[in-house]
Amino acid sequence: MSARPPEGWGEVFSGACVEADLVQAVLEANGLKPITRQLSAQGVWSGSVFEDCRVYVPVDQLQAAQEVLATRRDPDT
Repeated sequence: MSARPPEGWGEVFSGACVEADLVQAVLEANGLKPITRQLSAQGVWSGSVFEDCRVYVPVDQLQAAQEVLATRRDPDT
């Protein structure tokens, strides 16, 4: 599977699949429409360093998604 985002979508997260699930939930809770793509064989090596997932949102939601995630990462806000 390609690591490039689908046409019309922008990447907002790349990392462990467990974290990607959390990012997707946060974005959905904020009214956005993310999708997650798994780029590794998690079924074979679940929980390992081989996990690699990406979270994408439609390009028109990219800025909003980045703002939501920036707010979630900043403990002072």
